[in-house]
Amino acid sequence: MLKPSSGGMKLLTQASYLLLAVSAVFVLWVQRNPGRFPASWENAAPWLFLSFAILLSAQSILKAFLGQSSLVRSLMHIGVAAAFLMVLFLGVPKISKPRVSLAASTTYEMERLLVDPDERIRILAAELVRYRPEGLELAPALVKALEDASSLVRKTAHVSLVHLNGDVDLGDPESQDGIDAWKQRFQ
Repeated sequence: MLKPSSGGMKLLTQASYLLLAVSAVFVLWVQRNPGRFPASWENAAPWLFLSFAILLSAQSILKAFLGQSSLVRSLMHIGVAAAFLMVLFLGVPKISKPRVSLAASTTYEMERLLVDPDERIRILAAELVRYRPEGLELAPALVKALEDASSLVRKTAHVSLVHLNGDVDLGDPESQDGIDAWKQRFQ
């Protein structure tokens, strides 16, 4: 059996340790700073560490079989790599920043729900707006809802507008003067 040179194997092992350490630091950095890299990088980072861990484990086993290292030491390397890998995959919560502004997409969705064909959805959307942080941005859509065919949608939109206006009622949504006052305030 051919025995690899001790110097070559040592250099390969050191390079593997370096790649393993760099990939571990990269994985931790990517997971601690979500949104700085493309999502594909964030998802691939732990797999990068896994590939280097497998390479190092294979080298360690090979060294044990060639008599250059003990099998216990090789198994210890594999155990440490496996434990760190479990931390990467299971122990670190996956927190992803949205790629687009959540408020912008929520605003769009709420505007869409306020004109949904189903009256129940329009009522719920009109009620929900008053509790949303971007509620004031949705006030013009609520003003449009004051002219909805459903009286329940109109009443719910009115209650939300009063809430968004600091509990100051500008007028009855059943009268044109009230609707005009709300339009003037929020459009």
